[in-house]
Amino acid sequence: MSGEIVAILGVGVALAGLILNATGGLRKEINDLRGEVRELRQRVEHEVGELRERMARLEGLLEGLREAITGRVSAS
Repeated sequence: MSGEIVAILGVGVALAGLILNATGGLRKEINDLRGEVRELRQRVEHEVGELRERMARLEGLLEGLREAITGRVSAS
């Protein structure tokens, strides 16, 4: 093989190594971000559930207040 072909193959191998190393790092970062997003989603779901409970409680209190003021029971 001529020196030029050896040089071309050497550059190809070096570039392949750099590309594989870079994609491995990116894959790790993506997996880390995926875990963070999963945790954030779970926290948001928990917070929304708590807000639903608080809202239902307020609706019940308002319904009771309405009944106390008007003396009527609503249809719902």
